[in-house]
Amino acid sequence: MYVLARGGWLQRLRLTAGLVLFTFVFMHLLNHAVVLFGLSMAESVQEWRLAVTRSIPGTLVLCAAALVHVVLGLFKTARRSTLRMPAWELLQILSGLAVPFLVAPHLTYSRVAHELFGVSTTYLYQLYLIWPAVAWSQALLLVVVWTHASIGIHFWLRLTRTYERLFPFALAVAVAIPVGALAGLVAGGRAARELIYDEESFAELREEVNWPSGEAFGELSRFSEVFQFASIAIVLTVVVVIAGRYLRHLLGPRVEVRYVGGPVVQAPIGATLLETSRRFGVPHASVCGGRARCSTCRVLVEEGFDGLPQPGPTENETLRSIGSPDRVRLACQIRPRSPVTVARLLPAGSRLRAASSPQSREEQGVERSLAVMFLDVRGFTTLSERRLPYDTVYLLNELFSSAGGAIVAHNGWIDKYLGDGLMAIFGRESGTTAGCREALAAARAIDLALDLLNDRFSGELAEPLRIGIGIHVGPVVLGRLGHPASSAVTVIGKTVNAASRLEALTKEFGCQIVVSNALAARTSLVTDGLEHRTTEVRGLSDTLDVLLIPKGRQIQLRDDTPAETAEAAG
Repeated sequence: MYVLARGGWLQRLRLTAGLVLFTFVFMHLLNHAVVLFGLSMAESVQEWRLAVTRSIPGTLVLCAAALVHVVLGLFKTARRSTLRMPAWELLQILSGLAVPFLVAPHLTYSRVAHELFGVSTTYLYQLYLIWPAVAWSQALLLVVVWTHASIGIHFWLRLTRTYERLFPFALAVAVAIPVGALAGLVAGGRAARELIYDEESFAELREEVNWPSGEAFGELSRFSEVFQFASIAIVLTVVVVIAGRYLRHLLGPRVEVRYVGGPVVQAPIGATLLETSRRFGVPHASVCGGRARCSTCRVLVEEGFDGLPQPGPTENETLRSIGSPDRVRLACQIRPRSPVTVARLLPAGSRLRAASSPQSREEQGVERSLAVMFLDVRGFTTLSERRLPYDTVYLLNELFSSAGGAIVAHNGWIDKYLGDGLMAIFGRESGTTAGCREALAAARAIDLALDLLNDRFSGELAEPLRIGIGIHVGPVVLGRLGHPASSAVTVIGKTVNAASRLEALTKEFGCQIVVSNALAARTSLVTDGLEHRTTEVRGLSDTLDVLLIPKGRQIQLRDDTPAETAEAAG
């Protein structure tokens, strides 16, 4: 499912209701902004807007959206067991709780006045009521509502790659809308105050809009107070529920949660793992705020996996979207009831730039089928003992430059350097099959480049440099690992271990390259004259069929171009 539509059905319902309310608020603020072009234009926009929102369909949709969004928002807030959360999330909650209290007077003297007393709530009528006595409360309402809405929209849209490119424009719009609305409110209020001194104009307005009587105003005031007291009671109820849940968790049974590389805490049963992290101050990434729309809070469950409840549809959907490996769960969805040991897979504070971006998903941890190459220099320890440290480093860098150039030229990616060796990955961009061909082509090019290097150092080396190469293909876990200060994208898994073992077997078999049959089968490698072996590989339960290649220059693919074949011939 598209990333913006992820989440449970209640989340999607609340999101839909929120988008309806956002559209209403957006049009309302635009109505204020157009006052800068004249009161008559603002009146025209107001008439068009009310024709939609006060129609029967518009009223039903707007009321349903408000009810659903408020109820589900309060329900989600009341379920919290801790108030430790990112600042943006706390601001969104507080602004949302303040909206009903602030909107009550405005709602009463506009919609309620229209429905109960037949008042035609034109734009000029509302300006007379607002300016200047309660202008400050309307300005505060405008800012609070827009802040609440903008936070929600931002942290929803930022899961997409397109939004990242459009963010500067979106930010400019997000600032311009309330600024324009406030400027329009001030300009309209001043214009209204000038008109009110004209008794004839004011009398015409009162007659035109069916101005409420003193008794009607008193009743509307009581309505407003009831709405405000009700909103305060609801907020207090939510606070009491949160406090009750906190006390219940504080005094209730506990379960041990062990963080790899972090603390061991006694977490309350019933809290999500993300809530536990926040409660105990354990840094934990979470872009979407625990709504299961992103996967940044996910953890690898090293112990206690079987004791966790099965993932629901929402969690399954998000994990499936990133090709999550086994034993990975979302911290915002699991509620441990037995001891668990977890490893956080993303550094705290990391941002999910685009859940649909392959590069972003790779940094978070994905399972890919890639070709893995290990290269090692034979006898380099003995060689380095006879040379000065500078000479040793220089020689290694020249070797890595030659080998690295061949790898990069064939779309490989050098994952890491391992002393006098290296590990390279192929197929990250081009796909598994192409990656297998590229790995073989790179091995051939490395062998040819080694000849040139040995010629350069022939007068300095007692014997030519020799290398061993192991190449295998299969599933690997690709992700950013390590301490946040020095983490890097790398690969781990049985395929990596097997490729490393194949490189070590080049010593035993007396050849330059050992390639797994699994990799050869994905290419058009000419195997005539190559020795086949079946060998045990440490770390694998099954034996592995391999091909022994004496020299990389002997690698030939059936669909090589003449130029490539000539190069392979040396």
